Amino acid sequence: MDEMRKSMDGLLHQLHGTNEYNQYCDVLSRVKNDADLYRRIGEFRRGSLWIQMQEGEDFIAKNNELQKEFSDLQENGLAREFFAAEHQYVAMVRELQNQFLQGVQLDISFLSE
Repeated sequence: MDEMRKSMDGLLHQLHGTNEYNQYCDVLSRVKNDADLYRRIGEFRRGSLWIQMQEGEDFIAKNNELQKEFSDLQENGLAREFFAAEHQYVAMVRELQNQFLQGVQLDISFLSE
């Protein structure tokens, strides 16, 4: 187990050295300097996550409504930069997660049923 923890520490160290991680941290830091913007982004992210977790056919309508409610964020350069950086970072983490799950051969087929 100690060997695996060392490997995980090494992987995390490498992850922290990636452009995706560093760009995300940099933009997040700048967003946090603007309390109102940080709050609005958090509200949008909560709403988006809530919509994504709901089952139903009105996903597109709810998403369009959310986009309209937070249209000011699309006009804010820092907010757009944050969402782009977050997207790139999450995509990288998702790829690592998928690779890990495939490598350990954990049966997660029940998730897609």
